[in-house]
Amino acid sequence: MYAKVINPKTNGKVVYNNNGSSLRCANYLVKEAKEAGGEATFFGAPGTEPKTADEVVKMLDGNVKGLGKDDPKFHSLVLSPSADELLLIGNNPKALEEYTQNVMDLYAKNFTLKNGKELGEANLVWAATIHQERKNRGTDEGVQGEKKEGLQTHIHVMVSARDADQKITLNPLGKADRFNRVQFQAEAVTQMEVQFGRTVPRDVAVKEPTRRQRVEQKVEEITSKAAANRKEKKPLTPEQIAAKDARLDIQVARLNSKLDTSLQLDPSRVKDIAKERKYDNVFYATLGQIERNAEKGKFTPQPYDYLTTGRVAREPQLHTGRAIDPNREFSTSLPKRREEPELAAGMQALERSVKKLGTAMAPKGRTQDVRSDTEKEQDRENEM
Repeated sequence: MYAKVINPKTNGKVVYNNNGSSLRCANYLVKEAKEAGGEATFFGAPGTEPKTADEVVKMLDGNVKGLGKDDPKFHSLVLSPSADELLLIGNNPKALEEYTQNVMDLYAKNFTLKNGKELGEANLVWAATIHQERKNRGTDEGVQGEKKEGLQTHIHVMVSARDADQKITLNPLGKADRFNRVQFQAEAVTQMEVQFGRTVPRDVAVKEPTRRQRVEQKVEEITSKAAANRKEKKPLTPEQIAAKDARLDIQVARLNSKLDTSLQLDPSRVKDIAKERKYDNVFYATLGQIERNAEKGKFTPQPYDYLTTGRVAREPQLHTGRAIDPNREFSTSLPKRREEPELAAGMQALERSVKKLGTAMAPKGRTQDVRSDTEKEQDRENEM
């Protein structure tokens, strides 16, 4: 069993972009179902009627009160039982619906609110659909784009970023003290075992662990597996690299269409950086940020360094004015300070005051001689 909260910034899926309408994501799920020879129908909370994609979009897009223009409007989850688990439940769609409803209750309860309030499934606005097939993508073994063998049934969930009362923002991609994703994954895996039983033989003499013990065990397993995956990644095949480069060509072309000619990126150089970074999530996140800046009419300084390192030496300065050379070094020196008109006028007034004071202090009937001793001596010699 595998549960995942999709991060559209790092998962490389434009269809999961959640800053706007849910229409694109819903259409993608419908398209995937049709390509597999089925129809996409959506289910939700217990006792509710099935929904069409249009009804789901209307429901989610109408539950965004209080969210800003660039805030996520919804989030996408994937629940993916193993082939053994699917065999255990007979690949039964109804059983998977009930399981999903229980997982969404766990999803709601996983949010920690400041006032201590605990949420439940009834506080959510969500819908899910079941897909029967998967295709090889990314680092999957096998020919890219081809159908995977065996049982591949999984569930896609779309859930609003606001609660049903539109008073609380629910962001599972935020800080862990607000929503712990590893804890949620462990809860979802444990729910499969609790609801349907174990998929491996167990020794009857061994005491059955409590749910809490199971969750703690799953947290440890998920954390260890994630650490191992970070250390040891399978090398990409030439076919996988070619497919990634082809997609990069499309993405860079789309990005360049939003930039002035003098600012456009070199596709070959971008692909070289991608290879150097082994096409990791940081590279794609950075490239996505550059494109989002371009969409707003802004230019990201030194984009190649940004793609290479995933960070900048200082906060990126985004320019919307004249064209700027992407490789130009930006000066950090401050401009010379100009003399303020008010200060100059004040100094002149002060000088006038000093002169007046000197005149006032001189004895009446005489003009104060303020010349230096050298000047006075010179005058006396001239008079002789």
